[in-house]
Amino acid sequence: MRKITFIGLLLMVVAVGFSSNAFAQTKPESLLAIKGFDPVLLAQGKEQKGDEKISVDHKGFKYLFASAENKAAFEKEPKRYGIQMEGECPVVPGAEGNPELFTVYNERIYIFASEECLTNFKADPKRYVNP
Repeated sequence: MRKITFIGLLLMVVAVGFSSNAFAQTKPESLLAIKGFDPVLLAQGKEQKGDEKISVDHKGFKYLFASAENKAAFEKEPKRYGIQMEGECPVVPGAEGNPELFTVYNERIYIFASEECLTNFKADPKRYVNP
């Protein structure tokens, strides 16, 4: 059986500290928003997948676009075309929304914490969104 010396233990602690520090500093990958649909078209009521080559990372979400023109429109007005409420669920304030559970209301995209939240929102969106 091998003995662990004080110096060996110290080196292990330092190594773990460096590796966890490097991990903490890596940027998390943005989540694919709205199942890859083009948000500009989606806001207009059209479901068309975007192109992986035409994308924007915005506030933790990766948006794909069907055209460079739509990407430019998004970059000009991200508050209009991006996920609303900073990605929080409008039904359960403070709860993080799932970017795959979404709907469009008044040409704005909302995401939800659960299927139940989505169902409740669709039943009475005015209850959850201020005009």
